[in-house]
Amino acid sequence: MKRILFVGYPILEFFTAVLFIIWFGLGWTLVIYVLGIPIGWVTLKSAGRKSLELAKAQQTPSRALSFRFVAGVLFLIPGFWTDVCALLCFVPFIQAKIAAPFSFLNVRSNGVNWRVNTWNSGGDIVEGVVIHENDDPNSQKFLG
Repeated sequence: MKRILFVGYPILEFFTAVLFIIWFGLGWTLVIYVLGIPIGWVTLKSAGRKSLELAKAQQTPSRALSFRFVAGVLFLIPGFWTDVCALLCFVPFIQAKIAAPFSFLNVRSNGVNWRVNTWNSGGDIVEGVVIHENDDPNSQKFLG
């Protein structure tokens, strides 16, 4: 899968660029490919400012703000398909579909509760060092 991503994506972008040059010409193709970069900076800057305001107020950012941040990063990567993915990050239906696997996160006003099932037998927790049979008690880690 990684090989497809790292080899296939540049090949896809190359053939897309060739088709754009054939259809629109070199000038318009460069405009299309470069136009996403300033859009990415503006999107990332506004998402960062809003995130900073929420952090100062000790609030958790919304899903839409998180996707706006991701869209800004995708716009900064030159390429047609990253710009398409960045535009898809603004569609609420797509946001819901992408965020669905992460629905186990429970967001509260004071932060994120990851719903981790902690082990608790009801007994006391005693701090200490576990020494196995094969460990050398004269080693440096036990002598401090």
